[in-house]
Amino acid sequence: MGDVRLVVTTVDSPEAAQGIADSLVANRLAACVNILPGVTSVYRWQGSVATAEEWLLLIKTTAER
Repeated sequence: MGDVRLVVTTVDSPEAAQGIADSLVANRLAACVNILPGVTSVYRWQGSVATAEEWLLLIKTTAER
């Protein structure tokens, strides 16, 4: 087994989260993807502070993949 990696990212919709998760697992690029709803992100965008509701993806994979 290769070096295990946990990749963390967010997306802007549940449809995007599901699509990414399905594709990664179907193509054997990830063993598992957890989708966590209800994440509020606060970040700086174009000189202002912005807030967005997002879905968090925890992608379990290996360094090789």
